[in-house]
Amino acid sequence: MKKMMLLLILLVCPALSYAACTTAAATATFPAVSTLTAASTANPSSTTTYVNCGASLLTLGADNYIAYQFSAATNLSGTRATLKKDTTTDNIPVRMCTDSACNNELVYGGTYTYNSTALGVLSGVAGSLNFPIPLYFTTVTGQTVAAGTYTVGITITATYRVCVAVGCLIVQTGTLSIPITLTLVLSNDCSTIVAPALSFGSAPLVSSFSTVSQTINVTCSKGSTYTVGLSNGSYYSTTRNMASGTNRLAYEIYKGTSGTNRWGPSGTERWSSTTATTPATTGTVSAFTYTAQILSTQLTPAAGSYTDSVTVDLSF
Repeated sequence: MKKMMLLLILLVCPALSYAACTTAAATATFPAVSTLTAASTANPSSTTTYVNCGASLLTLGADNYIAYQFSAATNLSGTRATLKKDTTTDNIPVRMCTDSACNNELVYGGTYTYNSTALGVLSGVAGSLNFPIPLYFTTVTGQTVAAGTYTVGITITATYRVCVAVGCLIVQTGTLSIPITLTLVLSNDCSTIVAPALSFGSAPLVSSFSTVSQTINVTCSKGSTYTVGLSNGSYYSTTRNMASGTNRLAYEIYKGTSGTNRWGPSGTERWSSTTATTPATTGTVSAFTYTAQILSTQLTPAAGSYTDSVTVDLSF
């Protein structure tokens, strides 16, 4: 009698185990600029966020995706995050986009989905399960703000479905919170001085000239402190002078309308923005209204056209 034996070979494979996908906090710093530049020119920045689901040799399946949702921000204005300085009301809205040209803006509550094709591009190597996903930011112009450090915290909620085994036998799904901190440092600046020409008109005697009052407007950063000086002119000698050839006609320029507080180039003769005729308390333009007089204590010089050149300067 013959006996037959069947050899049963059992292959036992260890259970496959994969940890949940992970991420890390990200930061983005805008180039430091002045408040006036920020008001007129959009300032770009970017950062790279990560969704890391480990390593694999497989090629991503067609139904894999990572969806980014803009779910929270420490400061919001409508559907955009806003950079804010400390506890002040000054803020600068920020556009957050999924592309460098900012054609696809990710607004508050909005979602952008990276599908399998996009994930393959983002991973850099087909089958890699570590996905570096860039985000792009740009400030919104038109804001009148003071100098300082502006920040905002943004939270992105990432919802993912990623195959981690051949044939999608194992699929990673879940959500992640990705915190992103944006920072912008703004400095003080001054950009414009508007100083109209001054004319005393004509008169036969020095005592016949009228006092002239005009205003110089200065554009500087909101809340900045600076001083404005006037040079002594081209023919100074004890007082300012206008010249017609070798002849001189003495005059002076005073702060405000008193006719006693000389406006000059240095020391206490400079005019502080804090005491401007109209200080820029909430905006950027300060007005300095001055008085100019032909000095009546001098002898009337020979007839002629008398001129001088005075320079306005800022120190901040």
